[in-house]
Amino acid sequence: MASKPLIRLLASILVCYVMFWLGFQTGRYIEEDYTTKQSQLAERNVFDKAVIVPLRQVGDHKVLLSQTEVTTSSPELCQPLTQVVFIKTHKTGSTTAASIIERFGYTRNLSFVVPPDRKYGPHILSSNARFSRHLIRDSPLPLKGAKYYNMLTNHVRYNRSEMEAVIPNATYVTILRHPVKHFESSFAYFGWAKKVKNRKGDLLAAFLETPQKYVDDKVYFWWQSHNGQLFDLGMDTENTNDCDEVNEKIEILKKELDFVLIAEYFDESLLLLRKHLCWTLDDILYIPKNIRPKNLRRTITKATVEKILKWNKADYKLYKHFNETLWQKIHDYGPSFKADLQEFRREKIRVMEECVKPIKINKRDPRELSYELKANASTKCKNLWRGDVTFTALLRDKQLESRILYPPTDDIDVTTLHDSKGVINIRKQ
Repeated sequence: MASKPLIRLLASILVCYVMFWLGFQTGRYIEEDYTTKQSQLAERNVFDKAVIVPLRQVGDHKVLLSQTEVTTSSPELCQPLTQVVFIKTHKTGSTTAASIIERFGYTRNLSFVVPPDRKYGPHILSSNARFSRHLIRDSPLPLKGAKYYNMLTNHVRYNRSEMEAVIPNATYVTILRHPVKHFESSFAYFGWAKKVKNRKGDLLAAFLETPQKYVDDKVYFWWQSHNGQLFDLGMDTENTNDCDEVNEKIEILKKELDFVLIAEYFDESLLLLRKHLCWTLDDILYIPKNIRPKNLRRTITKATVEKILKWNKADYKLYKHFNETLWQKIHDYGPSFKADLQEFRREKIRVMEECVKPIKINKRDPRELSYELKANASTKCKNLWRGDVTFTALLRDKQLESRILYPPTDDIDVTTLHDSKGVINIRKQ
């Protein structure tokens, strides 16, 4: 018969195993079917015993400490990453995300790749062309005579080799949105309903009866009407119908993209991005940009949802992979995630109350609403309120002014570029 100490030891091991198994299970998330509850997530008590994590003041900023960081005595936890390429996808909340990165760079005097002029819009390098150095031949040079830029946040399609040529050693970030929400938003924003002839009632459903027709007819921003998110990430529209090519593209993106935000879980994504980039809590605060009015939103039937997913199945596959990846990262973050997220949201509410009026207004574009700054707003509030268009103009002006202080040499053209190996390629005048 086993001795009492041995029985106690075995019982202790069993209890520890059960507790570990329960802890692992409670740290998982289940995403319910989109057609029934609009992609709402159900938690399994993952945060029941969340650790309240303190904030550390660093200069003028607050830093959320993870549980590991709470127990360490190291004075230098990590260094903020300042080389960032943000691939700005259409109708995904990317303007708000871009403005966060732009604010970080603008307040730290980092150099941005910006459009040379307003030909395609003040914040657009191109809506349908892959990035190339040719697009920025006439763009302002980096600050202080530097050879390379630090950041890219404006609209242009993903092209890794060309981007690396002007921003070496960058962290690559993008944002994805559920294809149903993305398609519905694109349908409203780009005015595709106007192209549905002799129809009444549900124009979105009518559009989806023959969606290829509108691609063939090249409706306004037609490339966004069929797997538009993969298009922004560098894949041609016609290739998104080939399952093998789609799988290959997703595998490439899995290796090349360092972080993918999910629009439906924007705050959760930002909290994880903050940790990945070693930024502060203040760095990821934001005031929402380009909010769609309620009158431009549609109720979508289950049948229409199914048609959208079938028509955009490549985007759906892409989204599902990176959505799963996001929730795995949340699980890996540890038990302090809920407390950190709550603290982040409290700070968001605080800056909204401090900086903007509570009512959203429409100034120019009837498709978008914005918040209005309070009178005598602080510089911090102004920077939080500024959007992609405003920041791009400020960044362009700053880099043009830098050219006066750090002029290019007289015998070279100011449109200095870098070749594919990162070597300076100077075109003589």
